[in-house]
Amino acid sequence: MDFVDFDEENEQLKQKLADVKINVDKHRESQAECSQQLDDLLKGVNKLRERIGRQKLEWKENTTVLELDQHIEQVFSNSAIKSTEDAQFKMQPIDYMVAVVSGGLAAVIDIFLVKIPKDAAIVRNGERIFQEGGSLTGMLRGIGIDENGKASKWITTLEKWFKVPYDKSVDSDIIGLMPKSHRLHSLAHDPSIAGLIWGIKDIVSGTFTCIDKNGCLIIEKVAETDFSKLFTAPILWFGHLLSDVFTRMGLPIPGWSYLQLLQFGSLGEKQRTIAEVARYMYLEGYDLRHFLSMSATNAVIELIVRLYYHLVCKKGPNEFSLAAEKEYVEVKNKIKLHNILFTSYSVASCGNIAKICAYQGNPTAFNLPLWLEMIKEAVTQVEILNRNSKDYETAIENRHIIDENFEKLYFSVMRKTLEV
Repeated sequence: MDFVDFDEENEQLKQKLADVKINVDKHRESQAECSQQLDDLLKGVNKLRERIGRQKLEWKENTTVLELDQHIEQVFSNSAIKSTEDAQFKMQPIDYMVAVVSGGLAAVIDIFLVKIPKDAAIVRNGERIFQEGGSLTGMLRGIGIDENGKASKWITTLEKWFKVPYDKSVDSDIIGLMPKSHRLHSLAHDPSIAGLIWGIKDIVSGTFTCIDKNGCLIIEKVAETDFSKLFTAPILWFGHLLSDVFTRMGLPIPGWSYLQLLQFGSLGEKQRTIAEVARYMYLEGYDLRHFLSMSATNAVIELIVRLYYHLVCKKGPNEFSLAAEKEYVEVKNKIKLHNILFTSYSVASCGNIAKICAYQGNPTAFNLPLWLEMIKEAVTQVEILNRNSKDYETAIENRHIIDENFEKLYFSVMRKTLEV
């Protein structure tokens, strides 16, 4: 039978008590050291407060850390979250005012000058409504048209010089292809990098590539393959676009042809698909010229905001600042610029919504360039909120607060010294 060894148990308990005593003594020494540091800090603070003519700080032995923080804050009058220097990077009332004014002006231009591509009559609930086209697009549509309403001589000359195999306008086998819409369906007529690639391919291989009204990709052989045209194809493509841009139907907006692939949706009273709405908009004059007219709203916002930013808001770092400080200023400058732009585009976008409502939901009242830039700025705002440099920025801002407070304290002490 085993008996409990009380001597061994007693020795273990003694050892544990000895370890506890050692730890307690260490904590006492640490506490005494902290108390001494606090006493030294209090004496130093009180000497400074005495020199600047303020009452001494006093606290009891059982003062909490929170109370200590409150005492320290009384020493430094600036308890702001950011220093005066860093607060300049935040949105100020004048910044919001400039953003609202620029966005409002863009909305006015969109409503009263851009309007819709051309005069139109729409039917809503059986009622025929006349809608006036915009003067900006009307002015652009007048380029390349002579007094008799026909294409100018320079346009017909370009058409002769830059003939291409993909300029097919009638084909009973291609659904929806007709003279008014053939540039919408032909992928080589797209004024973009993708259109250039399709154009070179069609010119060299002698094909006509298009997307029909039902969203089917069709490639037809219309001429012999000629690889000798490979190097001249870009010139032919660009020259042909130049001859088409000022014709009655103009050129589609970059990427607009690919909307024919979106054979879904149920929009408006006629329950149209997205492809059908895109086709309708192009036939109603929603082309590259109207895209340029709509871009006037973006131009107004960019001109006013960026001019204001460079003349008033943009801050430059000290020439002798550290690289981290210079990078901090650069980041904060960009954030402020995009905050102003986002506010301005938000105001202008609300104006475009009001315009669409005023035009009874006419899709041609939709300002595409404005909304593309609005989406871009919204994405930028998300990137700003999720940036990984926040901790570094906070560290620099804390350093600025400390420097600013000690600078104020220094000048206060010096002023009192000189007075004495």
